[in-house]
Amino acid sequence: MGKTFLNLALLIIFHFFVMATFSMKLTTIVTDQLALLALKEHVIHDPENVLTTNWSASTHVCNWFGVSCGSKHRRVVALNITGLGLVGTLPPHLGNLSFLSLLSISDNSFDGELPVQLSNLRRLKHINFSNNNLSGEIPSWLGSLPELQRLFLYHNNFKGVIPFSLGNLSKLEMLYLLQNQLSGSIPSSIFNISSLQEIDLRNNYLLGSIPSVSHDILSLELIDFTFNNLTGHFPSDMFDHLPNLKNLFLSYNMLSGKIPASLCKCKELELLSLSFNQMGGSLPVEIGNLSMLRMLVIGQNHFEGEIPQQIGNLTLLMVLDAVDNNLTGE
Repeated sequence: MGKTFLNLALLIIFHFFVMATFSMKLTTIVTDQLALLALKEHVIHDPENVLTTNWSASTHVCNWFGVSCGSKHRRVVALNITGLGLVGTLPPHLGNLSFLSLLSISDNSFDGELPVQLSNLRRLKHINFSNNNLSGEIPSWLGSLPELQRLFLYHNNFKGVIPFSLGNLSKLEMLYLLQNQLSGSIPSSIFNISSLQEIDLRNNYLLGSIPSVSHDILSLELIDFTFNNLTGHFPSDMFDHLPNLKNLFLSYNMLSGKIPASLCKCKELELLSLSFNQMGGSLPVEIGNLSMLRMLVIGQNHFEGEIPQQIGNLTLLMVLDAVDNNLTGE
């Protein structure tokens, strides 16, 4: 009798465990679905009727256009609705897509601020909000997304400063904040990210000097700070720690000082653009050691003296622009 009772009790416990597990799984799938339906409700114009006709409760959410689900948990892991011409805002419900690793809404017309609930998406690796009308400040909580590798916020209406907290993104590879209305200085924490490959901050209103680079960033290949209001000299240690830098674009600022001889340590440099600044002094002969250089643009500055003969060593050089300087000699 006791053994029968025990078996019955275990069967009841097992039944409730299975039902609870099923209920939890069902709830999480429904949670993802409700989050995406909330996004659909916040879209006021869907010119191609993609969401209108495809995102329906009668179809499994994993089969919706632009939605991808993981094979293990059958949760939404990617949302890519790029280039659909959508007009609307981002609802806070998107913060419930807890398995999301890719979120791309680029090339639409979403406006408003980023909901703070997106900070719950701790698995996010790729964010692409480029080419929209998003506004407000770039939120500091973006720096708390531990898996983030690519952050594309370019061509929006973001204002204010670049959050210092972005320097906490230890896995970040690409940071594109160009073509906004950002002001203030470039946070020094940015160059603490050893995984950084590309950083593009052009076409903003950034002030102050270029931050110092205090340790090796072996993966960094592109720096573009063109069309800002940066001032001051190059940091003395900047080129000591960027051995694989290929593209350096700093034109249309107010930078001063000389081109440091340490630039020759960037052996992989291919494109160098420093035009329309207030730089001066003589051109370093060490520039002739940049054997991979294909473009050298230094026009509209105050460089003086003779053009170093060592530039003749640059056999790959295709573009040389040194107009409107104080260069002399033959």
